Amino acid sequence: MNALRRHLTYANLAATLALLFAMSGGALAASHYLINSTHQISPRVLRHLKGNRGPRGAAGIQGIAIQGPGGAPGNKGQRGEPGQPGPVLSTLPSGASESGVYGLATPNEAVGGVLKQSISFRLGLSAVIAPANIEYTPSATPTTNCKGPGQAVRGFLCIYSAGATGVDPPVVFESEDSAGTKGTGRVGFTLEWKVTAANAGDVGSYTVSAQ
Repeated sequence: MNALRRHLTYANLAATLALLFAMSGGALAASHYLINSTHQISPRVLRHLKGNRGPRGAAGIQGIAIQGPGGAPGNKGQRGEPGQPGPVLSTLPSGASESGVYGLATPNEAVGGVLKQSISFRLGLSAVIAPANIEYTPSATPTTNCKGPGQAVRGFLCIYSAGATGVDPPVVFESEDSAGTKGTGRVGFTLEWKVTAANAGDVGSYTVSAQ
């Protein structure tokens, strides 16, 4: 016994106690389970553990944003291409053509009466069209100078009738004076038909080509 006391020091006692704590801790860990996923817990237990949804939280205060500095001015754009001539106070270029439609009918005009319709050019002419250069023809009967709707030889006005009844071929008058001059004006013309039967009328198109 005396020999044991001589060898039992504080260092030996501390080492012995540390060994005992280590052994008891290992045994304690061995008797417990480490849970790191809800899949390891019974769904029935989870249902009991699940709490009610909490109330909605209050909206947070609006953040303070500082307006950024103004951007630098952009570069000046390139100069655009010149636009096409507008229709106001413009003339149809030489050799160019323009087309339009006409039409009128009446069931009551007496035989021997007249029907009139005025036409305006979208682009005016630099020179009027003389009566000798005006042709009236059915749309299905082209001529040398008027080869079909939408076409006219340079310096000609072609009037294409798509259907006329109870009228003579029209006479073309200038509308820009009161003298009743035959031919076109610079900005348009007037068609005048003589009525020859009831239900008189005429519809069709025209094409004029600038000299």
